[in-house]
Amino acid sequence: MRRNLLVPVTIISIFVLLGWAFLFEQIKQNAPVSFEQEGLIRFHVLANSDKPEDQQLKLKVRDAVIAYLAPQLEHLTEPEDARQVVVANESKLIDIAQHVIVENGANYPVSIEFGIFDFPVKSYGNFVLPAGKYEAVRILIGNAEGKNWWCVLFPPLCFIDITNAAAVPTDNANIISRNENATDNIEIKWKVAEVWDLINRR
Repeated sequence: MRRNLLVPVTIISIFVLLGWAFLFEQIKQNAPVSFEQEGLIRFHVLANSDKPEDQQLKLKVRDAVIAYLAPQLEHLTEPEDARQVVVANESKLIDIAQHVIVENGANYPVSIEFGIFDFPVKSYGNFVLPAGKYEAVRILIGNAEGKNWWCVLFPPLCFIDITNAAAVPTDNANIISRNENATDNIEIKWKVAEVWDLINRR
């Protein structure tokens, strides 16, 4: 009798496991991923104003600076190495930004700030950063009173193609940390092991 029950129980268990696996995969794919502040370096470009021409100029400065930094940062694995690259190239980054500005018929001054700053909750594509203090490189164009563009310089997410990635406010309820995802994964593995043990005991 017990042997006759083994087959249907096994089939049901397999379907349950497949359902769990599918659900977890959907959650993992749709959930935004947040990063811890420590070891993360943000990159911001602040426009002179919100005038369309100033916003376009900001994006051109962004493109030129990222094109220069990409080969130096994209393979780094330690934040300290990324800091050294930024510090060593501060004057070069100013020159690049200034060249783009002049080339586009403007005469705004450019400055760079590299330090610790307070930021609200922001999302970048499918990545979410909770509010808090972050290390950041900030390029300030002119009065720096316009909307800013930002990305994560290290880890080098600036070099990942995320369509229309921009800073937008994000509901705190949508933040899911990497640790929470890891816990979910562990719990699912435990459930699989529990069901498998029950099957073997029958």
